[in-house]
Amino acid sequence: MENNGSVYFARNIADAIYQLKTTSNLQVCGACTQLEQMPKVALVVRNIEELKTIDRKERYVEFGSAVTLSQILELGEKRMPGVLHDAISLTAIPLVRNVATIGGNICASGIKRTLFAPLLALDARLELRSNLETLTVPMSQFNGVPSGYMLTRIRVPLEEWDVAVFRRIGPAYRIDNSSASFVFLANTQKDRLLELRIAFCGAIRFRSRDLENILIGTKLPLVQRDIENMKETASKVFDEVTLNSDSVEDSGSELFKMLKIKFLNLLKYSLEQLT
Repeated sequence: MENNGSVYFARNIADAIYQLKTTSNLQVCGACTQLEQMPKVALVVRNIEELKTIDRKERYVEFGSAVTLSQILELGEKRMPGVLHDAISLTAIPLVRNVATIGGNICASGIKRTLFAPLLALDARLELRSNLETLTVPMSQFNGVPSGYMLTRIRVPLEEWDVAVFRRIGPAYRIDNSSASFVFLANTQKDRLLELRIAFCGAIRFRSRDLENILIGTKLPLVQRDIENMKETASKVFDEVTLNSDSVEDSGSELFKMLKIKFLNLLKYSLEQLT
């Protein structure tokens, strides 16, 4: 990996924040597993011990942004949301997971990486720090780390779900335009759908609370007609959400059509778990 500019190494969070404050055009980097070329001015934070901790409480688990994917898997499937465990298990090969970090996966530019959809569906919250303040940003509002800030922690709620589905599409161990992650989470109570989360992220970023709210309260078990009606509603909402965002430029593109078909097929499969 080439770099014709400057590379800084931070010893702790305070040092990193000072560098962000005093150095122009500084870009924070972790293990750099997704970069073909280093930024002209880079700040490497992967060795900051404060960013390599895992704190598990009764209601949430909190990861430092420099925690590696392998470290998270070592917690075990029972100590984190199942869809997050599944997503990490399907991210890269073990050798890459040993150095790739959760923060790097979230902050990667361009196509949303494998962990984005699970964290979006799980209502994760991100801690961003600058020399002036500490912000807590819901994953649903995260559009990248602002200039002068760094991602320090990721808090993931620990909740139980009656139905939890994670699927990844696209080539194995590689990210391209056809790559995306899908998450479906549902809780039921007696004969009703009580809670629902749906996320789909790749070249398109999709989660609609309006869609979730429309479907909540649906009588169970679902029949085929219910599922087809839900798919039709989801298709319309998918168009509205994605076309009114920066996710895609052309609704007629083959990429958009392919991703929409994949999303609706995955949604149908997930809804069938409620029959």
